[in-house]
Amino acid sequence: MTLARPSRWPALIALSVALVALAVSIVGWFRPASHNNEPSAKPTYTDQQIASAKAAVCTAFGNVDHALNLADARSNGSSDPTAQLSVATSTRQVLDAGSRYLLAKLSEQPATAPELAAAIRKQANAYQDVVIAYLDGLDYSDPGLKAAGNASNQATDTIRQLCK
Repeated sequence: MTLARPSRWPALIALSVALVALAVSIVGWFRPASHNNEPSAKPTYTDQQIASAKAAVCTAFGNVDHALNLADARSNGSSDPTAQLSVATSTRQVLDAGSRYLLAKLSEQPATAPELAAAIRKQANAYQDVVIAYLDGLDYSDPGLKAAGNASNQATDTIRQLCK
Protein backbone atom coordinates (compact mmCIF):
# COMPACT_ATOMS: atom_id res chain seq x y z
CA MET A 1 0.00 0.00 0.00
CA THR A 2 1.31 3.40 -0.98
CA LEU A 3 0.78 6.54 1.02
CA ALA A 4 -0.34 9.62 -0.83
CA ARG A 5 2.06 12.52 -0.54
CA PRO A 6 0.58 15.79 0.65
CA SER A 7 0.33 18.50 -1.93
CA ARG A 8 3.03 21.17 -1.87
CA TRP A 9 0.83 23.87 -3.35
CA PRO A 10 -0.51 25.31 -0.05
CA ALA A 11 3.02 25.60 1.32
CA LEU A 12 4.27 27.31 -1.85
CA ILE A 13 1.35 29.74 -1.86
CA ALA A 14 1.92 30.63 1.83
CA LEU A 15 5.63 31.16 1.15
CA SER A 16 4.96 33.42 -1.83
CA VAL A 17 2.44 35.50 0.19
CA ALA A 18 4.98 35.87 2.99
CA LEU A 19 7.69 36.97 0.53
CA VAL A 20 5.37 39.56 -1.04
CA ALA A 21 4.46 40.89 2.42
CA LEU A 22 8.14 41.07 3.34
CA ALA A 23 8.94 42.98 0.13
CA VAL A 24 6.11 45.45 0.74
CA SER A 25 7.20 46.05 4.32
CA ILE A 26 10.83 46.63 3.29
CA VAL A 27 9.77 49.12 0.64
CA GLY A 28 7.53 50.89 3.18
CA TRP A 29 10.33 51.01 5.73
CA PHE A 30 12.88 52.62 3.43
CA ARG A 31 10.54 54.83 1.42
CA PRO A 32 11.36 58.45 2.21
CA ALA A 33 8.70 60.21 4.21
CA SER A 34 7.25 63.34 2.72
CA HIS A 35 8.63 66.43 4.36
CA ASN A 36 6.45 69.45 4.73
CA ASN A 37 8.89 72.35 4.87
CA GLU A 38 6.17 74.94 5.28
CA PRO A 39 5.88 76.23 8.84
CA SER A 40 2.52 75.59 10.39
CA ALA A 41 0.33 78.64 10.62
CA LYS A 42 -0.15 80.16 14.04
CA PRO A 43 -3.69 79.73 15.22
CA THR A 44 -5.78 82.84 15.26
CA TYR A 45 -8.27 83.62 17.97
CA THR A 46 -11.28 85.86 18.11
CA ASP A 47 -11.40 88.80 20.49
CA GLN A 48 -13.95 86.88 22.55
CA GLN A 49 -11.62 83.87 22.87
CA ILE A 50 -8.72 86.10 23.89
CA ALA A 51 -10.85 87.92 26.47
CA SER A 52 -12.20 84.64 27.82
CA ALA A 53 -8.69 83.19 28.13
CA LYS A 54 -7.46 86.32 29.89
CA ALA A 55 -10.38 86.20 32.33
CA ALA A 56 -9.82 82.51 33.10
CA VAL A 57 -6.07 82.85 33.62
CA CYS A 58 -6.39 86.04 35.65
CA THR A 59 -9.07 84.45 37.83
CA ALA A 60 -6.81 81.44 38.41
CA PHE A 61 -3.95 83.75 39.40
CA GLY A 62 -6.27 85.68 41.72
CA ASN A 63 -7.34 82.45 43.41
CA VAL A 64 -3.75 81.32 43.97
CA ASP A 65 -2.69 84.77 45.16
CA HIS A 66 -5.62 84.88 47.61
CA ALA A 67 -4.79 81.41 48.95
CA LEU A 68 -1.18 82.46 49.42
CA ASN A 69 -2.25 85.61 51.28
CA LEU A 70 -4.50 83.51 53.55
CA ALA A 71 -1.69 81.07 54.30
CA ASP A 72 0.64 83.95 55.10
CA ALA A 73 -1.94 85.71 57.28
CA ARG A 74 -2.25 82.67 59.52
CA SER A 75 1.22 83.24 60.94
CA ASN A 76 0.24 86.27 63.07
CA GLY A 77 3.81 86.35 64.38
CA SER A 78 3.17 83.35 66.59
CA SER A 79 6.10 81.94 68.54
CA ASP A 80 4.42 78.53 68.88
CA PRO A 81 6.57 76.03 66.92
CA THR A 82 3.56 73.94 65.97
CA ALA A 83 1.77 76.97 64.55
CA GLN A 84 4.91 78.01 62.66
CA LEU A 85 5.26 74.53 61.16
CA SER A 86 1.59 74.53 60.22
CA VAL A 87 1.88 77.88 58.46
CA ALA A 88 5.09 76.84 56.68
CA THR A 89 3.48 73.63 55.48
CA SER A 90 0.36 75.42 54.32
CA THR A 91 2.44 78.00 52.45
CA ARG A 92 4.44 75.28 50.71
CA GLN A 93 1.26 73.51 49.72
CA VAL A 94 -0.20 76.70 48.26
CA LEU A 95 3.00 77.40 46.32
CA ASP A 96 3.26 73.84 45.00
CA ALA A 97 -0.39 73.35 44.14
CA GLY A 98 -0.67 76.94 42.92
CA SER A 99 2.19 76.57 40.45
CA ARG A 100 0.67 73.42 38.97
CA TYR A 101 -2.81 74.98 38.94
CA LEU A 102 -1.59 78.05 37.07
CA LEU A 103 0.19 75.95 34.45
CA ALA A 104 -2.85 73.70 34.03
CA LYS A 105 -5.19 76.67 33.57
CA LEU A 106 -2.74 78.24 31.14
CA SER A 107 -2.59 75.07 29.05
CA GLU A 108 -6.41 75.02 28.92
CA GLN A 109 -6.42 78.56 27.49
CA PRO A 110 -4.33 78.63 24.28
CA ALA A 111 -5.76 82.04 23.37
CA THR A 112 -3.96 83.66 26.33
CA ALA A 113 -1.89 86.66 25.27
CA PRO A 114 1.81 85.72 24.99
CA GLU A 115 2.89 88.36 27.54
CA LEU A 116 0.41 87.10 30.13
CA ALA A 117 1.30 83.47 29.40
CA ALA A 118 5.01 84.23 29.88
CA ALA A 119 4.33 86.01 33.18
CA ILE A 120 2.19 83.11 34.44
CA ARG A 121 4.94 80.62 33.54
CA LYS A 122 7.52 82.82 35.26
CA GLN A 123 5.33 82.97 38.36
CA ALA A 124 4.77 79.20 38.41
CA ASN A 125 8.51 78.58 38.03
CA ALA A 126 9.27 81.06 40.82
CA TYR A 127 6.74 79.35 43.09
CA GLN A 128 8.39 76.00 42.42
CA ASP A 129 11.84 77.45 43.08
CA VAL A 130 10.62 78.86 46.41
CA VAL A 131 9.08 75.52 47.43
CA ILE A 132 12.30 73.66 46.66
CA ALA A 133 14.33 76.28 48.54
CA TYR A 134 12.05 75.95 51.58
CA LEU A 135 12.22 72.17 51.45
CA ASP A 136 16.00 72.42 51.16
CA GLY A 137 16.03 74.30 54.46
CA LEU A 138 17.03 77.69 53.10
CA ASP A 139 15.97 80.74 55.07
CA TYR A 140 14.90 84.18 53.92
CA SER A 141 18.46 85.53 53.91
CA ASP A 142 19.71 82.95 51.38
CA PRO A 143 20.52 84.49 47.95
CA GLY A 144 18.81 81.65 46.09
CA LEU A 145 15.57 82.16 47.97
CA LYS A 146 15.81 85.93 47.57
CA ALA A 147 16.26 85.54 43.79
CA ALA A 148 13.21 83.28 43.54
CA GLY A 149 11.22 85.68 45.72
CA ASN A 150 12.23 88.63 43.54
CA ALA A 151 11.27 86.72 40.39
CA SER A 152 7.91 85.93 41.95
CA ASN A 153 7.35 89.56 42.94
CA GLN A 154 8.21 90.77 39.43
CA ALA A 155 5.90 88.20 37.86
CA THR A 156 3.12 89.16 40.26
CA ASP A 157 3.47 92.83 39.35
CA THR A 158 3.42 92.01 35.63
CA ILE A 159 0.40 89.74 35.95
CA ARG A 160 -1.51 92.33 37.97
CA GLN A 161 -0.77 94.96 35.32
CA LEU A 162 -1.86 92.64 32.48
CA CYS A 163 -4.99 91.49 34.30
CA LYS A 164 -6.38 95.00 34.81
